Amino acid sequence: MKNRFEAMPNPSCRFEIWDNETGEPVVHHDRLLTFASAKSAARIADFLNDSSSLQRRAGAAEWRVAARDVG
Repeated sequence: MKNRFEAMPNPSCRFEIWDNETGEPVVHHDRLLTFASAKSAARIADFLNDSSSLQRRAGAAEWRVAARDVG
């Protein structure tokens, strides 16, 4: 499975965080997430991938509990 977020080089020789789900760069608090090094950008992309997978798992767990309570 492909990660949702990845570090991509941009034309200004910086690295931005790209959202593969939306097909757009990530903007946080009205600022484009860009970094001077690939290593820094990769760390942030890894962090976002870990946190988004945790949110999906938490949402799935909530759905299972809700379905059990109804059924």
